[in-house]
Amino acid sequence: MLRPYLQLVRAPAVFSSMSNAFAGWFIGRAVVQHAGGAPSPVWALFLGLVSAALFLMAGMALNDIADLKVDRAERPGRPLPSGQVSVTQAWRLVAAFFAVGLLLLGIANPVAATVAVFLVAAIFQYNFVLKGTFLGPLSMGLCRVLNLATGVALSLPSFSAFGALPPAVFGVLVSLGFYVVLVTFLARDEVQGNSLRRVKWFMTGFAAWFAGWAAYASTVRSWVSVGVVIVLIVHFWLLKNAIAGLRGQPTSPAATGKTVGGLLGAMPATDALAMLAAGVALPWALAGLLWMLPGKWLARRFYST
Repeated sequence: MLRPYLQLVRAPAVFSSMSNAFAGWFIGRAVVQHAGGAPSPVWALFLGLVSAALFLMAGMALNDIADLKVDRAERPGRPLPSGQVSVTQAWRLVAAFFAVGLLLLGIANPVAATVAVFLVAAIFQYNFVLKGTFLGPLSMGLCRVLNLATGVALSLPSFSAFGALPPAVFGVLVSLGFYVVLVTFLARDEVQGNSLRRVKWFMTGFAAWFAGWAAYASTVRSWVSVGVVIVLIVHFWLLKNAIAGLRGQPTSPAATGKTVGGLLGAMPATDALAMLAAGVALPWALAGLLWMLPGKWLARRFYST
């Protein structure tokens, strides 16, 4: 009875969203403490984690609502086209998850709730306006950037405080956005299989993203450099088989799906890099890698893309 709903909301991907909130809270807390401000309480982090999970699940359900006509032809076994979950039930789920998520953030920090309003708007815009256009990947990247920014905002005293954040924070927001743009770009032809050209563009972009972080590690003379190298090694190890499969069979839908799923599952590694670059203590940044474990376990039982 519960399985169709867990499939609808892409249960394995929930933890990548919670990882964004986890990283954002620690980044915001580090920035505020460095400036001599009061740190955000741990209970705000808990509310932020729950909200992030609710927003992602609502967004995934909204994605299936928007794609219902296509799924009836290409993926008829999914919850909505198969009738296991009605469209009305899906809309109720979306509304409830967005409402509860915003309410929890309002309790935690109104600044975070304000950022989350933009996040909700971006999710709707992606699914119903931009997904099928060339701006679709950028739109999805913006959604993830706002998700991380919502976590950062849990520690900020006002919305204007975003303007005073150090450049490193904006840098990690751009890095996450670029990573998600690459994932979305590759995932566009997941059902039919990608063209060789699209895969080459993805490979070039991913190599550039990876090289950028490696270059950053070479310029930092501290334990941050060690942490970045550790996370990059973990990231490469997690994705090497999927990437190799995609290179060997670039037009294979299965190879594309495996790579996209792997990239989403490894997203906590990108959040760990963000924490390290923004000045979060090494143990907490590396602890962020643990968000990959529950998603990896659930990915064996439910699809995540």
